[in-house]
Amino acid sequence: MNASLGMLLPAAVIFVLAIVPVGIVVATLLFLRRMDSQGKRRSPLTDKLLHQAGAQARRRVESLNSDIMERTMLVAMIGPIIMLSLLLPRVRWSELHFGWSGWVISIATALWVAWLAWRIATLAQERRKWRDGMRAEIASAQQLDRLQAQDCLVLHDIPAEKSNLDHVVIGPTAVFMVETKSRRKSGTGKASATAAYDGSAIQFPGWAETKPLDQARAQARWLSEYLRGETGEPTPVIPVICLPGWFVQPPPERQQGDVRVINPKLGYVFTDARSRPRMDAARRNRIVHALHKRYPQSPD
Repeated sequence: MNASLGMLLPAAVIFVLAIVPVGIVVATLLFLRRMDSQGKRRSPLTDKLLHQAGAQARRRVESLNSDIMERTMLVAMIGPIIMLSLLLPRVRWSELHFGWSGWVISIATALWVAWLAWRIATLAQERRKWRDGMRAEIASAQQLDRLQAQDCLVLHDIPAEKSNLDHVVIGPTAVFMVETKSRRKSGTGKASATAAYDGSAIQFPGWAETKPLDQARAQARWLSEYLRGETGEPTPVIPVICLPGWFVQPPPERQQGDVRVINPKLGYVFTDARSRPRMDAARRNRIVHALHKRYPQSPD
């Protein structure tokens, strides 16, 4: 009995090391997909997003990248698979015994597979956050671009000192630094996607945040200092936070504090002159030129 067990154990270990990693990866991906579809929070975006320039070509490039990666992985696996197919039938299982080195390799392999499965799970969650953020930025950009018909100049994804500015709107009377934030809602209906802003914090259903306000203020200060250095003129910048898909209360004209928190559909925030003097065309062009300098050179 012990001899039979000694013969079967190495074979079982080899079989497990060959089959289980694939099973773990597949199970992890299926679990993540199920959790994503049945999650307690969902995106508040309900409007259809228009295609960006080159959208079809970009999707085709991403599809080709996936195909190339898949086939590259298959090429890398062909050699080991063929080698195992040729060698395993020739193994004398009765003479195969595991020493301490075999067990060390087996345990290390199992731990490595577990770590890789955990990394896949964390990367999948990170990808979901980036995907939500990307869709939110596109939603904001498509609403802000409509302001160009109202004498506004709009730029997106501008490299700053340590981060990127999601959007900058040069309105008829002021410059706005616009930060888009993506937040998932926990329920259905308008109430689940309503946020309250009191000038010091954004109150979502079930939690409150102040960090986005601090971030918007810091980015607006940086942009103001940068434009002053580039144009030689003091250029105040108004910080704005866009929450696509959210109803924000109170409306911007009744909000307190230096940061405006809005749904990007409320474009009048950027065209309302109030008591601000109108900027002449030459000054606005100098601001746009300074912002264009932040973009990197196109690759050859």
